Amino acid sequence: MISSRTIFFYIILCFALYIISPFFIIIILSIITAYAMHPFLENIRKIVKYKNISLFLLICWIFIPIYFLSILTYFECQNLASDFPKLQSAVSNAFIKINTYTPEFMINYNLQQYIQPATENFLVSAKLFLIEQIKIIAFGLPWFLFYFFLYGFTTYFILRDWDLFADKISKYIEMSSEYNKCIFNTTINGLKNSFNFLLFNYIFLAIVVGLLSYIVFSIVGLPYAILFSIVIAFITFIPNIGPWIFIALIGLLFGAFTNNTQGATIIIIYSLLGMIIFEYYIRPVFGGRAGNVYPLTTLFGLLGGYICLGAQGVLYGPIILIVAETFIKAHYKLKLKKNGR
Repeated sequence: MISSRTIFFYIILCFALYIISPFFIIIILSIITAYAMHPFLENIRKIVKYKNISLFLLICWIFIPIYFLSILTYFECQNLASDFPKLQSAVSNAFIKINTYTPEFMINYNLQQYIQPATENFLVSAKLFLIEQIKIIAFGLPWFLFYFFLYGFTTYFILRDWDLFADKISKYIEMSSEYNKCIFNTTINGLKNSFNFLLFNYIFLAIVVGLLSYIVFSIVGLPYAILFSIVIAFITFIPNIGPWIFIALIGLLFGAFTNNTQGATIIIIYSLLGMIIFEYYIRPVFGGRAGNVYPLTTLFGLLGGYICLGAQGVLYGPIILIVAETFIKAHYKLKLKKNGR
């Protein structure tokens, strides 16, 4: 029979989870960040004696660049919105050149009179949409700063007490029954696998692809290289597709509007090589090794999480399915062990 104390405990626990539910995504991101930063903290502590100073240096090293990168992205969006008239002019000039090579069937049906206005109207709509998004970002900037600093402080305290948490969890597991030990160890291993997968397959690859894209765009002279590179880094989260189609489209538009065929060719070749190397070798091979999971588990976790839970499901989905797969593997091994196989 369940005691009243146990019932009271679970009621309080449910209320506590409800109160912190708006911050679940921040807490999970902070735990993943602390998990990734903990080895670096141990290395810094070999040089700096005091733990709080080591933590402060590490947090500054990670979060200050992220903060300034966010501000830089905002101003780049503003500059892009102000340059839309130049883009419209470039489109008009491009259509003048295209009209000299217009196929006969387009001339017969006078299709160019519909294509050019439609494209220019699309650019006007895109400009208005971008300006509206900039306004939304500007009005939401205080909330963004609040969540950003909350994320930083949460990461700081989790990282500071990481060893304490790990020690308490280990002691609790040791005091548990054999069955509960199996459950706890399996859950922890599943979380570690999911964190390793997320860190490598998304965070690490997003940074690498973003930096490579910025280098390529800067070499060919693409305007707003920083903004496009940041967007590409975010699109890298899409599995098996990634940002490569978007990069190829950037190359085609860059060549059409600037007549820089050499630069456009470099961007398109980069997109093709990136799709082959990253999506069909690095991501499945090294991502699977990092997370110790079957590739379809992460794929369905990401897509299913997004469909069921929205944008937050991109984070929740892989974690849930990776933990579930780890449970299944542990249960299978336990059954084999009991049967003496």
